[in-house]
Amino acid sequence: MVEIKRKIINLIKKTGILKKIEYQSFISYFLFQMKEKPNKFKITIDTKCLVLSQYPGAEIKGLGGLIAQYPKNFEILCFTNGSTMLKEFDTIKSASIKKQQFIDAMKTLRVKGSKIFDIDSNTLKNHYSTFRKIDISEVDYIFIPNIYDNNKDTLALLGHFKNILKEKEYKPSLKIIMYESDFALCAPNYLVDISSIIETKKRTLDIYYPKEEYQNYVNKIIGLNAFRAHFYNYDFCETFMGLSYEEFIKIPLLNPTSNH
Repeated sequence: MVEIKRKIINLIKKTGILKKIEYQSFISYFLFQMKEKPNKFKITIDTKCLVLSQYPGAEIKGLGGLIAQYPKNFEILCFTNGSTMLKEFDTIKSASIKKQQFIDAMKTLRVKGSKIFDIDSNTLKNHYSTFRKIDISEVDYIFIPNIYDNNKDTLALLGHFKNILKEKEYKPSLKIIMYESDFALCAPNYLVDISSIIETKKRTLDIYYPKEEYQNYVNKIIGLNAFRAHFYNYDFCETFMGLSYEEFIKIPLLNPTSNH
């Protein structure tokens, strides 16, 4: 009997059926329970916003326009150093370049506060101790990457974030906001008109993605902003998915702190 159980367990692990069940539940939640007409995102002078970024540049792709409009309301934390992002350089040189790009981008936007941690790409799962130091007690909005961004560091970030929500104090009114970095959101329920600030977003993207090398990539990011705006009679906008603590905790994650 023990041998039979062991074979069944190994079969389940091999087929990944549990992952598929979790993923189907996740898809159902976002497509049917969360879909609603987007509301305009509002930030007041006292609103405190914390952005959690999985790699240098993700924060600008997803909400560079919103940050540019309200820089004094934002603190940006980037949890990896981009050590594998520049394939033409070794990990040390790549990390040095990406960290400087992050610093330059934050200076360009004049954000209230920012920090990039010296954590190598693809190793964030091993650094929960870094997350435990984050103070979220006074934050009104916490911005996190789209849960569809199925890469190691995004999944690790989301998993660690779930854990600190269970351990730490936070405002009862806390809103968790997903932004678009590597993949588009399927059912956004918040939007921000960034038409008046789009040139600032472009300039900041150019810091991470220099024109001579990545201009087409920057155009594609801005193109998504234009596509989103088309449906709401704007020129450019950013869209988000806002969740309460209860809604976010229910979302199944695909082994966020294990290797993929």
